[in-house]
Amino acid sequence: MKYYFLIATDTLGSDFIYLDNDEIPKGVKRAAKQSAFQFVERDLQELLLDDRSGQRIPDFICDPHNNVPLISDKMKLVFDECDIRYLYYQRVKLVRKKDGFSERYWLAIPPRIDCMHMDKSCIDSMWNKATKITIDPEKVGNYDIFKIAGVSNHEIIVTDCLKRAIEKNKADSGLFFVEDPNLN
Repeated sequence: MKYYFLIATDTLGSDFIYLDNDEIPKGVKRAAKQSAFQFVERDLQELLLDDRSGQRIPDFICDPHNNVPLISDKMKLVFDECDIRYLYYQRVKLVRKKDGFSERYWLAIPPRIDCMHMDKSCIDSMWNKATKITIDPEKVGNYDIFKIAGVSNHEIIVTDCLKRAIEKNKADSGLFFVEDPNLN
């Protein structure tokens, strides 16, 4: 099985989407960091875009400061067609006050799973960060999108199967897949 890092594009570009850091509820930040869904506020209805955000709103947004992953309705349909049921989904309205933009998106937090082949992986003990990740496919099971448990890494990992489904459905170029030699 092949695995890829899922990355939001335009991290250095003018069209990058930033969430208003001061307005992200603490529970959402904690849930995104730890995959601790139980801390997401029950009354969460909207997330505000920072005024620095670009005009193009892609199908996948992952705020660079808090790693809060958001997907559009179009991307949610792709996930539904792939029968991805284990993500924590919560409908939110993405709002930009300066121009009145408002659109439905989904907070889509992947679970952290214990799937690293420890004998073949490398972990920087000072930061508890995996520098070389070898995934044990038997531990992954039916997960097509996830984060790795037991390390401080925040990267979202997808299987080749989900990657192809996203590409086939031509989800907006708000994301790209990285085939990293340190991920196998």
